[in-house]
Amino acid sequence: MSSKSRHIAIIGAGPTGLEATLAAAEAGLPFTLYEAGPTTGAFMRMWGHVRLFSPWDLDVSPRARKALAAAGHDVPSGDACPTGAELADTILEPLAKLPALEEHIRFRTPVLAVSRQGLLKSEEIGTEGRSQHPFRLLLTDSQGREWTEQAEIVLDCTGNYATPNALGDGGIPAPGEESLDDVIVRWVPNFAIQESMWAGKEILLVGAGHSAQTAVVELARLAERHPGTRILWAVRRHEPTWEVQEDDPLPERARLIRAAQALATGGSVAVEMVTGVVVDSLERKGDRVGVTFRDRQGEHRSVEVDRVVSLTGFVGDPQLYRQLQVHECYATCGPMKLAASLLASDSDADCLTQTSQGVETLTNPEPDFFILGSKSYGSNSSFLMRVGWQQVDEVFGWLAP
Repeated sequence: MSSKSRHIAIIGAGPTGLEATLAAAEAGLPFTLYEAGPTTGAFMRMWGHVRLFSPWDLDVSPRARKALAAAGHDVPSGDACPTGAELADTILEPLAKLPALEEHIRFRTPVLAVSRQGLLKSEEIGTEGRSQHPFRLLLTDSQGREWTEQAEIVLDCTGNYATPNALGDGGIPAPGEESLDDVIVRWVPNFAIQESMWAGKEILLVGAGHSAQTAVVELARLAERHPGTRILWAVRRHEPTWEVQEDDPLPERARLIRAAQALATGGSVAVEMVTGVVVDSLERKGDRVGVTFRDRQGEHRSVEVDRVVSLTGFVGDPQLYRQLQVHECYATCGPMKLAASLLASDSDADCLTQTSQGVETLTNPEPDFFILGSKSYGSNSSFLMRVGWQQVDEVFGWLAP
């Protein structure tokens, strides 16, 4: 079967998924894009009020810029940094409405699982026999109807936001955590809109990455307006490594890190930072949450708070391809070839230095199944949108007849 007649299933209408639809349309390849949410960038919109570090010039791919300009859209450029919602509304949504893409996109259509028709995961190991069987996609809709469709090529562009990491020690839920899932916030809240929900509260914030830094800075500002607000900021490491690069090419990143450093060292009476601790357990206490921490010496400390914000990172959902032959990295949960290549090329380097590692690193034991975008990096946080666009170029170059 030639590439021209092989149907491509693209899963996820984020930046990488839409880039793949553009590439498929340009190449004249048959494709369908499946998106679980009601619109593009559904997960991006969940933190849509947060401003990106990267400016417009780094947030729009050359392919998308060209397609939107040809359709008469004004495409932003320059050094200003958009919010997640601005990027989704200004770039992703107009892309999805382009005539060449719109009829091929199915919103509110989650892909529940992908398999090979007529084969189990354990069959045809290491042979070309699997490529002779089409992929079978189990789909559903908002009414709960379920059905299957087929494709010869599958691009998993679902990203990392589906599965937030747990609060507990070692990456598993702390005792009591799952029963409190209704009161634990795992995204950066929009404190400006939800101010009454947070003002005057005692808040536990867990995490040390950029999302947690964003949250603590916003909470400190809220505490200035509402002096009764208190933030307990818990971090697993004794000495979080927040280095500000000299002449950082992303000024917003440097500004955030400096602000978080100031709060970590007593810059606000409303913020108390505790380091070298893990959440040992949680329990519901009326309208409040009881939290017990444990340090490395085994000492415990118990507190009660009104709200819990867990910003401990995300990882892609592997259940989608559990019945396919995908070799995952035992450390990052990304595809093994790419994970090994990133490790060999200093994957901890700044995100701006990241480039795609070549189409060979994107291949899996499962023929014609590719994990692209942030999900391909697993728990490695150095992914840049540009890498996803490069991955798309490489895969479609490989697909070219």
